[in-house]
Amino acid sequence: DTSQVITPFKPYIGNPHIRLHLATIDPNGNPTKGITRRKSYLTHNADDQAKYDQWAPTSYINIWSINTMGASKTNAAAYAVFPSTAAATPYTDGIIAIYTYMGTDKTINHEMGHIFSLFHVWGNVNAAGAGTCADGGTDLVDDTPPTLGHNVTGCTPAAIFDTICATNYFKSYIRTTTGALDSIENYPDTVNAENIMDYTYCSKMFTKGQCQRMHNALNSSIGGRNNLWDTANLIRTGVFNMTYNFIPRQDVKPIPDFVPTYGTLNQYFICPGSSLTFKNMSWNDTVTKLKMTFSNGAFTPDTTLINPVIGTSVNNIFSTEGWATISMTATGNHGGDTSWKTTTTWNNSVYVAAPTAVNGDGYFMEFNPTNSETARWPLFNYYNNEFRWEPSGTGAFDNSSLKYTGYDSRINTGFGIYPNTGSPLGDYDDFYSTPMNLSSFPTTGPCNLDFFTSGASRSSNSLEITDTFEIYYSTNKGLAWNKLITMAKGDLTNKGAIASPYTPVSANDWVARTVNIPGNARTSYVLFRFRYRPGGYQLRLPYSDDVYSSGNNFYIDRISFSKFPAEVSGLKMASNEIVIAPNPTNGNAYVIVKDAGNTTAKVIVSDITGKVVYTTSQFINGNEAQIEIPASVLTVKGMYLVQTSTGTQTSTQKLVVY
Repeated sequence: DTSQVITPFKPYIGNPHIRLHLATIDPNGNPTKGITRRKSYLTHNADDQAKYDQWAPTSYINIWSINTMGASKTNAAAYAVFPSTAAATPYTDGIIAIYTYMGTDKTINHEMGHIFSLFHVWGNVNAAGAGTCADGGTDLVDDTPPTLGHNVTGCTPAAIFDTICATNYFKSYIRTTTGALDSIENYPDTVNAENIMDYTYCSKMFTKGQCQRMHNALNSSIGGRNNLWDTANLIRTGVFNMTYNFIPRQDVKPIPDFVPTYGTLNQYFICPGSSLTFKNMSWNDTVTKLKMTFSNGAFTPDTTLINPVIGTSVNNIFSTEGWATISMTATGNHGGDTSWKTTTTWNNSVYVAAPTAVNGDGYFMEFNPTNSETARWPLFNYYNNEFRWEPSGTGAFDNSSLKYTGYDSRINTGFGIYPNTGSPLGDYDDFYSTPMNLSSFPTTGPCNLDFFTSGASRSSNSLEITDTFEIYYSTNKGLAWNKLITMAKGDLTNKGAIASPYTPVSANDWVARTVNIPGNARTSYVLFRFRYRPGGYQLRLPYSDDVYSSGNNFYIDRISFSKFPAEVSGLKMASNEIVIAPNPTNGNAYVIVKDAGNTTAKVIVSDITGKVVYTTSQFINGNEAQIEIPASVLTVKGMYLVQTSTGTQTSTQKLVVY
């Protein structure tokens, strides 16, 4: 499209004569298409830390395609680094771009210009219309006239023929040998808005001066740019063979991969009888045949697909509870089936829930590994990394609980730059409940999800604590999820800031949590999803925009369903014991009575003056009674006396209201 360049700049159109060639040999000496696919949470929060699996930047130019830029690059569609930056921090070298910009508006051409030391045509002033005309001439290239920031009007005559800074623009050139005037070049008196290094989206050209600057970068050792086109490197990376002929792209074995979807969601948890769609994501070569096999009662006689493309789907329905085994065989487009196919088997990627729900009233889960029920609460680590749910050897009531490993062992919290570490921001991990039957609870009145948590952070600054813990429920077998609660900051970090990996050591390290379950969730088949999102914070340093983890480990224990709050439903008591909980309280309180005799418990509540404010009695059913003292009778903050008597025991205890 250089033929469409406006007349004043036709004499200055440059051709850099730089050929880009996909590598056919990877850094390990193996054949490659030059394109790899990596599954990483960083694609949703991408910056320098998302430059995953970088190949040696002095031998290859790396380009990463991502989903969303991170907070430090919010307004960028793509960005690259200059040779000088690459020399200082080689782990950042390359181009990173949102996938929708990979083939549009010459985005990669623009970023490749930065790789070869080109500035924007307006220099370093990025803001629209900002700076001065002098600033607009700091791109160090003469034949790109001064530009006052970038023009936001787009590809319009006003942008293309902008003369604010370029009128009467010329350059005088002096002979270096004599110091005498050699020539005067009268450059166009309008900006070069059609330049690839502008933001007007009129991109059609580089100038001759820009081409010379790119050549200078490629002949310099700064950032290793001169090695990129060194003959030995071109042979080593598979551009040339030993006779200096270009090597075409090679046929290689495909790599099977899939994404399971349920409705509009990517989901690895499914209920029996629900149709799960497996979307083909195989890569590395053209796939001519794809075959999938399934366990857990799924239909598998023949799921062979001929000539599938990315996104081709296979639907299946599972009927048996537990982890499903899924096998995928992808055949490439060269050679026979035996030599050009790859089979991958996944044993723990999709979990099938139980077909019938368990009674939730009185149910509790303590995650004891010796209890077979624990295995019915599956754990998912979607990105197979160190941030994950896993069994713990400590608990609120015994030696078991679930631990979310949020402590980032890859870095410390000191100042400085830590290459290729970053934070887990963007990651998330789930565990699911077995299906629960909550229909015995009335649609109005108390129905609680009770649990105990213990957690810490690595930072004492509340602004830097960005982890969250979310609980959802589904009443339609996982097709849609409704959020119950989000816990963050102090709710997650009851133990404050701890520099080392946190582990609770006593019952005092745990906090009781109670969440009301809405009436529409009190059905005969309801699921709960528990999602932890580890966060990160940005170091406030003038030379760094890197983001780091401030999280520590988080624990959850004794998940139960009850009409009582967690302080009550979580109590373990000996026989013939009377306990008040919660105590202190700022709401209701409960007297829990254990008595082996079939008798009635009587409760009398008095204020500090001895005045009786409440009396009640209740039959002890099943050796235990939980007797409510309503908040409406505890109207004055302070201390109350609670006298409880049964047929075999009498107790007087203090109750504190705050």
